[in-house]
Amino acid sequence: MEVREMKIKEFCDKVAEGTPTPGGGAVGAVVAGLSASLTEMVANLTIGKKKYQEWESEMERIVEDMENIREKLMDIAKKDMEAFNEVMMAYKLPKNTEDEKKEREKKIQEALIKAADVPFELARIVRDIIKDAEVVTEFGNKNAVSDALSSAELCRAAFEIAKANVLINLKYIKDESKKEYYKTELEELENQIYGCWNRIKELIRENDWL
Repeated sequence: MEVREMKIKEFCDKVAEGTPTPGGGAVGAVVAGLSASLTEMVANLTIGKKKYQEWESEMERIVEDMENIREKLMDIAKKDMEAFNEVMMAYKLPKNTEDEKKEREKKIQEALIKAADVPFELARIVRDIIKDAEVVTEFGNKNAVSDALSSAELCRAAFEIAKANVLINLKYIKDESKKEYYKTELEELENQIYGCWNRIKELIRENDWL
């Protein structure tokens, strides 16, 4: 069953089982989905309010973007489980002959790269969510500023989950150029995400919104 079709308790029970999937990557996608939902909620609570009329079109844009992102994240949860299963299948390939060993190693490396790509995609999406979380914090309905902050905190958690899942696969990837690419891009994403997170905290503190 796909994550998008599960009830919350059902998903939690499935994660708690003694099976590798759904694991951290799928959980990270769901956490990011909740973050996007909160950002979208604050935007919706801002639309139609005379006090925030200047930001109406921007809030409408955020609602549309978050809807699309939530759909993508459900797909990422599914892809994360599939990618892990592909890695496990690759490790189970026969290795009795030299040709089998070469083919097995090739499949393992391909599967590991795919398993790193999925959480890396999650990290990039988290960056997009927290940018809009910053917008709704600054210009959205101040009665929902705690929800905007909650979105930012979930983004931070989802990014750390994504980062950990990229790095654990990088340990076994042999392509040094690929490893360097992931590490450089992750560092840039981390700077952007934590930059937004810090600005959100500063906005709330400076304006005494909470």
